[in-house]
Amino acid sequence: MLNSLRVATKELHENLEKENLASQIISHEISLEDYKLLLLQNYISYKITETEIAKYLESYQSDKTDQLSKDLHNLNVETSIAEKFNGKFKITSYEEALGASYVVLGSALGGIYISKELPNCPALNEIEKPHFFNGERDGVKSWNKFVKELKAEDFSEIQKQEASQKARETFEFFGLVFKETSVIPQYN
Repeated sequence: MLNSLRVATKELHENLEKENLASQIISHEISLEDYKLLLLQNYISYKITETEIAKYLESYQSDKTDQLSKDLHNLNVETSIAEKFNGKFKITSYEEALGASYVVLGSALGGIYISKELPNCPALNEIEKPHFFNGERDGVKSWNKFVKELKAEDFSEIQKQEASQKARETFEFFGLVFKETSVIPQYN
């Protein structure tokens, strides 16, 4: 299953990384406004996908949405824009939840790398210690647990295809959110 997911999403994953504002953290060029936008885009993406995943995977554990919510609150960014995306991403089976989880939990690995570069971004020197890009390895533990569970189960080709299709759709949904969210609402 893991290899099927990896192969099915490789190109979408690479394209999303190129288009993502996180690359500006890696290059240390991100502005505070773009950082806020990146957090908001991730908040929307994770909030919608994690809500759907939890409907089909009882063991699913992730605190990405909560972490992002705290960071956005600290930066006075309004999050109600997420409602615009309700209904644009749905999961209808266990296999689809696995595919979406592959994308969501797998992002922890990139998050660790990005968190190491945050202190090198001059425009972000004044922000509080981030909750989302915190550099802690809890997300990696969830990823490792997920991988272990996948390897312990035998999947049919149809199940692999269903999970792989939803993993692709999850990357596409993240891309849609990133593309359609370019305004940073502020609290009044």
